[in-house]
Amino acid sequence: MTRKGMIWAAIAVGLMVTPAAAQSPPVTTVASYPHGTFLENMSVDAKGRLLFTSYLAQTLMTWNGRSAPSPLVKLDVHPVAVLARANDIIVTAHGKPFTAGPAFTATNQLLVLSRSGAVTKRVAAPDALFLNGMVEIAPDVILAADSLAGKIWRFNPVAGTVEPWLVDPLLGADPAAPSQRPGANGLKLHDGWLYISNSARGTLHRVRLSGTSPMGALELFATTGPIDDFTFLADGSIAAATHGARLIRIMPDGASTDILASGCDACTSVITFGRARDLIVLTTGNLLEGGTAPARVLRLASPVPGRGARP
Repeated sequence: MTRKGMIWAAIAVGLMVTPAAAQSPPVTTVASYPHGTFLENMSVDAKGRLLFTSYLAQTLMTWNGRSAPSPLVKLDVHPVAVLARANDIIVTAHGKPFTAGPAFTATNQLLVLSRSGAVTKRVAAPDALFLNGMVEIAPDVILAADSLAGKIWRFNPVAGTVEPWLVDPLLGADPAAPSQRPGANGLKLHDGWLYISNSARGTLHRVRLSGTSPMGALELFATTGPIDDFTFLADGSIAAATHGARLIRIMPDGASTDILASGCDACTSVITFGRARDLIVLTTGNLLEGGTAPARVLRLASPVPGRGARP
């Protein structure tokens, strides 16, 4: 088997984490989707609309916070991360799903969509292996994590270019791990630093920015256990999805505690939403772990109420 094949084959089992026991704040189920649905990533646009990706269903969903979520657009690719901007929407995507085998690594691309969901530009990323989370650090300077290549890519949606921005072994999967999870996953900008979760290494690293370039080496911020996407809260702490049973909070000193000790059902993404800055969580129903539960969109009060950081 090729190296790419071995990496892909390990992804499904590698995303598992050990469930913990109890759950604290009340949780509301906003929406539930049939077993086999893989909800992946979220973004909030300037008008407060939540966008989220349904990877295997090839759909970008939208929710206004009141009525039920609805499809914004059915795509011909599998959307991974979504980034809402003032006048458009950026999506990282795979032409083939990772569940179909290692051939998906040759199908990475970025899409530019109108606010109504029409695809206005499609840019192939042939050197990428697994495009994942995104963040915009300056106008038209969009960074995308690569969960297999040990890289962060820089995407210019106007020029249609995709170039390496940061290459570091610490962004890759852990070769010593008994089962191989994806490497660099979520990206967030906070106080002049780019924060990067690494699911395989169970770490949160960061690098200081100088303009739109990295300044210095990656710095270990916290050892967290496996985490997927994450979001900053108003006090500078972090809520993080574990792709397991737990939703955790990482404090500014790197220590972590549970927000939800159980019930996350292999959650992939968390974001602050609405005037109360509630937490919205996407779950997968433990799909890759062999579970049979539905995928859900959950809502719960943030441990830090009030105005949160911009998603």
